[in-house]
Amino acid sequence: MPPAPDRDRRARNRSGSVRPVRETALAACLLAGLYLPVVATMRWFGGTPGSASGRPAYRFPWLTGLALVVVGVPTLLQLTVAPGLLDDLERRRAAMLHGQVWRLGTALVVQDGGAAGAVSNLVALAIVGTAAEQVWQRRRWLAIALGAGLAGELWGLVVQPVGAGNSIADVGLAASLAVLALRRGDRTARALAAATLVSYGVLLLTADIHGGAALAGALLAAGARPRPPPAGAPSPPTPRRSRRCDP
Repeated sequence: MPPAPDRDRRARNRSGSVRPVRETALAACLLAGLYLPVVATMRWFGGTPGSASGRPAYRFPWLTGLALVVVGVPTLLQLTVAPGLLDDLERRRAAMLHGQVWRLGTALVVQDGGAAGAVSNLVALAIVGTAAEQVWQRRRWLAIALGAGLAGELWGLVVQPVGAGNSIADVGLAASLAVLALRRGDRTARALAAATLVSYGVLLLTADIHGGAALAGALLAAGARPRPPPAGAPSPPTPRRSRRCDP
């Protein structure tokens, strides 16, 4: 039997080797949870808009652009001239327990992952937000993004007491797309959406903050109606009944 110091060293080595694998697996789940729903939604959205297909027409994603400005400006300031913004605005359970409840909202507009994390989160917001703005009414888009963001922050108080970033709002919007793909998509889109939900389950069971945000986004989209097709678009043809002539 090896001496106790050797056993402790081996245990630490095993723990150190498992941690990168776990982090890589969770990162893969997060990427799948962000972008598979976009692919699934675009399969449904990519056809000809109209009543026959049920697809809405493309529109400029100005709400996504506004969200990019709201998040991007504080993020840019944090990364350049005002690095103290992260400490002032991020989610901190201890500070919130002393009355700084506003951190639930401000934690969404600064980033705790440095420049690389900020770029990743903003790119995800641009892609996922644009896709979601095509299929949801803008008030629904806003409700999902804010609702999932705040729910993710509350879940974060339990599983990650300190942190910041808009990725939880991104995941909430993506989860809403997965729910829509399950309801409206073809077989491939539904398969992509199912794989997405599995990745969300992994995140939730491993106490990742994005799992709680995904659950909130899915619930906010459950039963919600997507944008209607354009007015005046042709409706699907009505089958004609053959008349039976009496002798």
